Amino acid sequence: MSPESWIEVILSDKSILSVKLVRSRRNKRMCIRVDRCGTSVISPVSVDTEAIRNFVNDNNAWILKKTKFYTKLNNKLEYSPLQNDEIIYLGKKYKIKFVKDTFQYTIFSENLMKITFHVKDRRSCKRNIVNWYRDQTKKLLDNKVPLFGKKLSISYGKVRIGSQKLRWGSCSKEGNLNFNLLLSTLPVNIIDYIIIHELFHLVEFNHSDHFWKLVEHAFPTYKDCRTWLKNNGACLQIQ
Repeated sequence: MSPESWIEVILSDKSILSVKLVRSRRNKRMCIRVDRCGTSVISPVSVDTEAIRNFVNDNNAWILKKTKFYTKLNNKLEYSPLQNDEIIYLGKKYKIKFVKDTFQYTIFSENLMKITFHVKDRRSCKRNIVNWYRDQTKKLLDNKVPLFGKKLSISYGKVRIGSQKLRWGSCSKEGNLNFNLLLSTLPVNIIDYIIIHELFHLVEFNHSDHFWKLVEHAFPTYKDCRTWLKNNGACLQIQ
């Protein structure tokens, strides 16, 4: 059997679900994963398909509950969930391709909506994507933070880029600004909102009514940005 295949199961509401079957030599037990991209079962190589099907059926109710949850989330998405060969840049979806080469560089094609990563080692693909995002985010911040700082008459300290799991931005009482390296996945207007949001925290270090009035005065559509982030932010992750 190939490392990946599919089985179909009937859920308790009579709907038919396609489940990805992944064979792994590392896994000692079967496990089920349900997320925005669908349902998959990871199993040891030695387990036969019928045993896997029985395992899925035993967890039928849980799978249905999680599937409905993610279906509801996906219905709010501006675009379909990311696949393994896709990434988001400035709110647009791009196909990605990795080419083994003696030198590392990236070719970005807006016309083809494709990003080609030339890498020395294919095992470092995810690291190359992370580094690329970090570079793109740094370019955006180098340009936008001074621009908005000057426009809003707000001074700040250092600007840092990190890999926070739950935050797009934060600031410290010392006046330093911290931004998620995946900031460059977001549409430009959302990026602008996040930067303005963090800059105003240097004036008002909380989420008081006064803080939101400052944000609204500078960025009247901030509520739309917050809604967009709530609906789409969680799916903007590196696969």
